[in-house]
Amino acid sequence: MIVPLNGVGVLDLSATYVKSSVYTFRRVDLTGATSDYNLQVGEEAYISFSNATSVPLRIATQSGTYYEMDLISFVTLKTGTGAAIFLNPNNTTYSNAFTFMNVYINDGNSNVVGNKNTYNAFRITWSGAHARVYIHNVTVAKSVKSLAHMWDSSSYGCAIAIELTYWNDTSTAWTSLGTVTFPQSYSGYILVRRLA
Repeated sequence: MIVPLNGVGVLDLSATYVKSSVYTFRRVDLTGATSDYNLQVGEEAYISFSNATSVPLRIATQSGTYYEMDLISFVTLKTGTGAAIFLNPNNTTYSNAFTFMNVYINDGNSNVVGNKNTYNAFRITWSGAHARVYIHNVTVAKSVKSLAHMWDSSSYGCAIAIELTYWNDTSTAWTSLGTVTFPQSYSGYILVRRLA
C-alpha cells in the first residue's frame, strides 16, 4: 500500500486535512449545523460564534469516547461578568447532578485557592477565558477536566485554574456532546477533537 506524504513526510490527502508535524486530522466546520455530527477518531470540529450566550456543539457522542476541546473567546481583558461557563450535556441541565472542584491563582491573591460546588451542568471555566478541556464520556464515569486562563472584572483581572467536574448520574447516556453556555454575549470559536 502506498501512503501519500507531502515533502516533509506528513500524510497529505486533500485541502480539508490540517497538517502538523505529529499527525494529520480532518477538520469539519460545524458552524451553524442543525443536527449532530458523529466525529470520527482523528477528526476536529470547528465552531465559530458571534455575540452568543449559548453555542450548540452539534456533536453526537456515545459511551467510550474521549475528546479534547479548545474554547477561545474574544472577551476584552478585565471586562467579563465574573460567572461560570458551562457545557450542558445532551443540550439540557440536570438539577444538582454535577460535582465541581478547582484550584486557581489570580493576580489579586498570591495564594493558591480551591473551590468545591454543585452545578446543573459541567462547569468548564470562568468568565472570559481560553480553556483546554478534556471530555471523558463513559456512562458510569462521565467527567470534564480543564486548564484555563480566565479574566473578569470583579475582584481580579487574570487567573489560571485547573478544574474538574464529574456527573454524579452513572446511568444516563450522554448522546449529544451538548451546548456551551456563557454568562454574557461572547464571540470566538471552539475546536473539538475526538481522540478515542
